[in-house]
Amino acid sequence: MIHGIEALGQPSIGSVYDKTGTPDSGYAEEGPYHCSDCIHKTAMDEPFCVHPKVVGDVRLQDRLVLINGRPVVKIDMMHGCCEYVRQERHECDEDEDHALDSTAS
Repeated sequence: MIHGIEALGQPSIGSVYDKTGTPDSGYAEEGPYHCSDCIHKTAMDEPFCVHPKVVGDVRLQDRLVLINGRPVVKIDMMHGCCEYVRQERHECDEDEDHALDSTAS
């Protein structure tokens, strides 16, 4: 343990630091992020996740299907999410990033 942090203790059960969702991938259907925002799908408008940790998640094996011979997991686009969510970048995001970069000088 790091000296001086003994008083902090461990996060209590039910704290904001507890991991939510399934133990392997963190998949849950309580938000605030959503699978519809993520790039790890067969296509942006299809409810099937291709992320290897989600596909291999023991608790999601009942949702496993084959699409073109590839194992994928059926997901809830509007309510589902996991700890590997990665949002698609949009042109407006790049414009905002560029605007921030140009004001920094």
